[in-house]
Amino acid sequence: MEEKSEKKSITREKQTIFLVSNQEELNHILDGTSAAELYRIFSYQSGNKALNEVYLYKPDLIICESETKDIDGKTLFYHITTDPAFKNFHHTPVIILSLMPSRPRYSQELYDLGLKGWFSMPFGGEELCQVIENILKSQEVFIRNQELEQEVKRSEYRFRDLLENANDFLFTLDDNGQFVYLNNRFKPLTGYEKETWLGKAFLSLIDPNDRDVAKDHYKMAHHGRARIFEARILGDKQKTPTLSFSITPIIKHGKIVGSMGIGRDETEQIKMEKEILDLKNFNESIIQSMEAGLLTVDLEGRITSLNSGAEKIFGCKSSRVTGQPLISVLDPEEANVLLSIPPPTGSPRFSRETTLTDLDGRKKSIGFTVTDRIDNRGYKVGTIVSFRDISEIKQMQSEIIRMDRLASLGVLASGIAHEIKNPLAGIKTMAQACEEEFDTDDARREYLTRIIRQVNRLDDLLKTFFAFARPKPPDRKKHELSEIIQEVVNLVNKKMSESNIRYSEKIPGSIPAVLVDSQQIQQVLLNLILNAIDAMPSGGKIDLSACEVEASSLKIIQKGIPKSKSPKKPCVQVTVQDTGEGIEHKKLENIFDPFFSTKPNGMGLGLSIVHRIIEEHQGDINVESEIGKGTSFTIILPAGE
Repeated sequence: MEEKSEKKSITREKQTIFLVSNQEELNHILDGTSAAELYRIFSYQSGNKALNEVYLYKPDLIICESETKDIDGKTLFYHITTDPAFKNFHHTPVIILSLMPSRPRYSQELYDLGLKGWFSMPFGGEELCQVIENILKSQEVFIRNQELEQEVKRSEYRFRDLLENANDFLFTLDDNGQFVYLNNRFKPLTGYEKETWLGKAFLSLIDPNDRDVAKDHYKMAHHGRARIFEARILGDKQKTPTLSFSITPIIKHGKIVGSMGIGRDETEQIKMEKEILDLKNFNESIIQSMEAGLLTVDLEGRITSLNSGAEKIFGCKSSRVTGQPLISVLDPEEANVLLSIPPPTGSPRFSRETTLTDLDGRKKSIGFTVTDRIDNRGYKVGTIVSFRDISEIKQMQSEIIRMDRLASLGVLASGIAHEIKNPLAGIKTMAQACEEEFDTDDARREYLTRIIRQVNRLDDLLKTFFAFARPKPPDRKKHELSEIIQEVVNLVNKKMSESNIRYSEKIPGSIPAVLVDSQQIQQVLLNLILNAIDAMPSGGKIDLSACEVEASSLKIIQKGIPKSKSPKKPCVQVTVQDTGEGIEHKKLENIFDPFFSTKPNGMGLGLSIVHRIIEEHQGDINVESEIGKGTSFTIILPAGE
């Protein structure tokens, strides 16, 4: 028992007891008892001193003798329970001990004020311990009950406040369908004071046009079936708001004694829904109208949305890929770069440009930004990727770099050709002079013949250099494309026959004339056809076709004007397609560079000159090729005006 008391005193804060008595023996009556260990006990002979130290020690129980050194127990009790100075201790339990065997006549008055006990002495210490324990336990129950009562009152206030200030119209009806309760929402809805409608019939509030429907639903609810319906109600300013009513029967002891109803103003809700829908449509229209692509993924990397710009870049519909992991739509390494996650190759985390392969296998250069998607609570719920197809810009940059390279190379080639041409002329002259001095049967004449042949070859190469370095400005005039093509075909007919190559031509009679230098365009077509013949050593087929197109649809190059901003103008598209060996994809980017050739003995200037001629004509040239299937060159030329 002592161990249990000791443990309790350690784990629980000791309660404080004031013992007020004029008798020295009574002030020590609890010494040696369990109370001395369980409680903090302060002994006083003066009642006034005990009152002065109430706020200092905050007693949980006051035991007072009926007569103290200065005031009696009755006076002390009155101070504790009624004096405003002790308002914080009005509920502190008080016990009065008295030597009188009978209680005085005013004891009932004290009990009415909250006195916890009046005991006659002599009194034993252990007996007093039991009284103290019972009183303190009763006080705990009393305090707890007070707290519960306060909580019930607060809950009642909250519930009533909730009912009165609810956004919905709340009401109760008696067994006759008359209003018993109306909340504060009634007046804003109808304009009527709610007090004027208490006791009136619910159906009289319903608009006459909807009253029959409301009456049927009310009868069903009155027979025990909860009902939901819509009806218009009357208003004092000729307004008839539409409410969605929910009426539930009130059952008491198995009998329906009334009903409870909720009316929600559908007018406001419909307005709100329309505003939300309009805002949603507005946001979606902005997102879908963006030329840039917008992609969102969740934390697991699954696609959650794709706008129309992204659909064009990816080459697929949003419905097809939504919900799928991004790595299943794109190459995993490309997807990691797009989400700014370093791929295994160690690419930069915040790269602003990358290359994507769409679902059709086409490579596209894109510029992109990555942003965390944050919800309204501040948590990251995904990633937003905004990107734009910059393939056109990259192509334009390549064109600019190529033009700069060609310009520099042209100046260099012009200088070299000029410096070499004069010594070559001297070498050729001396070789021809020596050849005339040798006898016709002299074996050394063969060496001189070879020297002259190589000099002539170098001279042809220098002429090509000059044509590349200082191209002749095109003399642009209106020409029929079919006539230009016929001149070229006449030159290569024999070579195509010898190489077992079939030639087909498809040129509509209505095709417009082209505004070109006929000699230079003949050189372009001749070069492309000869390249096609060389690409088919075992024979094959060359298809030449032409059609009328709009310049902007095929991104015609115009100086100083971005391709996508080029004005629409009539053009002619010429396509030369072969069934040869094809060109590797990685070589296509450099195919128009000077001295780049796919032929073992090629100089690599033919396509460079072709590109330069088309550029001078403000046209465009593109190449597509696939290994084993052939190559197709497409030329865009301006139509004659």
